Parts: sequence; structure tokens; C-alpha cells
Amino acid sequence: MRSSEGRWVRPAWAWDGQRFWKRPSVGWDGDGRILALREDGPGEELEGLLLPGLVNGHVHLEIGALATLPGRGLINWVQELRARGQISAAAAGRAVYAAIKLGTAAVVDVGNSGEAAAVGRAAQLPGLYFREILGIDQAEMPDLPGPLTPHAPYSTHPGRISGCARRGRWTMHVDEDPEESRFLRTGEGGWAEYVRSLGRDLSQWEAPGVGPIAMLRQLGVLGPMGLLAHVTCTRGAELDLIGQSGAWVVLCPRSNLHITGRLPDLSGIVSRRIPFLLGTDSLASVADLDLLQEAAVLRRAFPDLPLELWLEALTSRGGDWLGKPLGRLLPGTAPGILHVDIPHPEQLFDGTSWKRRWLACPKV
Repeated sequence: MRSSEGRWVRPAWAWDGQRFWKRPSVGWDGDGRILALREDGPGEELEGLLLPGLVNGHVHLEIGALATLPGRGLINWVQELRARGQISAAAAGRAVYAAIKLGTAAVVDVGNSGEAAAVGRAAQLPGLYFREILGIDQAEMPDLPGPLTPHAPYSTHPGRISGCARRGRWTMHVDEDPEESRFLRTGEGGWAEYVRSLGRDLSQWEAPGVGPIAMLRQLGVLGPMGLLAHVTCTRGAELDLIGQSGAWVVLCPRSNLHITGRLPDLSGIVSRRIPFLLGTDSLASVADLDLLQEAAVLRRAFPDLPLELWLEALTSRGGDWLGKPLGRLLPGTAPGILHVDIPHPEQLFDGTSWKRRWLACPKV
């Protein structure tokens, strides 16, 4: 990603990560660092919307495009992915550059091979590139490089979940399918059968007897460093636990609809002031890595929620969880400056694939 020459512009609209500006003056230098954002000032007039680069809060860049069958549930989808899916440097490369082209400035990537991390760094795509830890019958942490994160409560031993969480920021698939809670509460059901079919020894694991969120609380890991992916089936008391803990969630609605036909309880998440990001998941469950389309799905399902909420989830909140100067047009930072060719911001999430281009690329 190469930055353009510095310039001053006066876009019709700008989103700074917190609020809209109408026809402001925005300037940046040759390295893409914001010089100023102010009501009046110099610059060529530019129609459309200016905003900081987008943050993808949950993606698997190493998984190649795969047209999986929709609506069969998570266990069947995982089986199909294991049978037909491909992980490669080539797939990671295609995904990284497709994401950048669509306005992604940073990612929270989860992988098993390390391919995405290598390609992402080469492409200067900032973020966290996690290596995913499985092994429900293995309590000890593996000796692997890079930031480590657990896969899911149905596939990772509690000892490994705790071990990852002790290291700092972590993310995990949580409550994506009803069978997960059944497995954790009873030790039986579809996940038990599938895990055993993989040769895992469940005698080394004890069902906690509670749902996934309560289990994470019991482990003492539920808190602001955790980013819970999907929470598609989380409701009521377990949402209360997330809200009380300060943990974050990341929603991937297009993937959820493709795999299970469900959406998370976003009204419950918002009412409890649980901070949320948006992610695309992988190209094995969505057609592309366009974050605007994720927001479009949720805006249709929850039309009463304000436009600003979706933009925060795509920009400033991602930077906040990563702890990086991303997602905000702040002087001295280089979050990436994205131009979307759109008549009015209210149309941003109407499902149209709006043209977009980088005016300056992110540098962290």
C-alpha cells in the first residue's frame, strides 16, 4: 500500500470516527498523516464521503473462496470446509489485496498457517494476526510463535483458553450455533459426536454445565481484552454477563445467515452498551470481504439504530480494541483516508456496492 502525495480537500461529507462534518477542510502530508480537520480552510472540493480506513474485526484471510452450501448449520459447514477448503499463501494474498481494495485499513485475522500474517505484513496491512489454538483434550499451551488465540469453547481446552487470555488481547468464536451451548451444558450432542469422530479424547475434558459466556466468566477471562466473535445465539442473562465484564463482540451477519440463518441480538447488545465491531468472516461463507455489506445487512434488520453506530463499528471501535491509532481522522495519525463516491451518507448501507478509492494509505 503506497501513500499518495499530501493534499488538502473539502469533501461534501467527512466522518472522523465519531461524527459527521459537512464540507470541512481536510489535509494530510505525503506520508498520509492527518494535518488538520476543520470547519473552514483550503482544499479542492470533492463530492462524496471521506472517512478513515475500515477495520475488519474478524476475518480468516488464509481460507480460499469456496461456495459452501447455505443453511445447514455450523457442524455441517465445518465438515464441508475441512473436506473441501484450501489454506494457502495464494489464497491469503488474494484475500489481503481484495480487502485493501474494498477499503480495509486493518484486520483482526485468525488463522492456522501463518500465511495471512506474512502476506499482510508484506502488503503493509496493519492489525493483529492470530494463530488459532485447538485441542479440547490438551490443557497445555503449545510452543508456537505469534499471538495465540483459542478457536472456540467446543474445540479448545479451558486451560488453553486461559493461557491465551493471559497473554493479552484474544478473540474466539463464541455461541455461533445452538449445539455449542448444548455441548457445554451436557457434554453431548452434535459437537460431542463430531469431536470424537476426529479422534479427540473427551475423557480429558469435563463439561462445565453452563453456556459459553458463563464458562468464560468461570475461567476468569471475560473482560475488555476479549473479542467474542459471532455471539449469534447469545441472549438475556449471558448478554448481561458480557455487558458487566467490559468484553467486546464482533458480528459477521452475512456469514451467520449463510451458515445458520440466524442474526445476533443486536438490540440487546446495544441496550447493554456492549462495544461491537463488524467482520466479514472468511470467503468460505461470504461472497466478498466488503464490510459495508455487513453493515447493510444489520441496518435492514435493525432499521431504528442510528447511522453513526454502524460507522463507529467499522472505524473507531476497531482502532480502540486494537489499541492502535486507526479508525479516526486525528492530526498526527495515518489511519488511511478512504473516499466513497456517494451522494449522501444515509445511502452508505443501502446494499449498493459504492465505488471507493484510497486517497492516503494507513501507516501504524
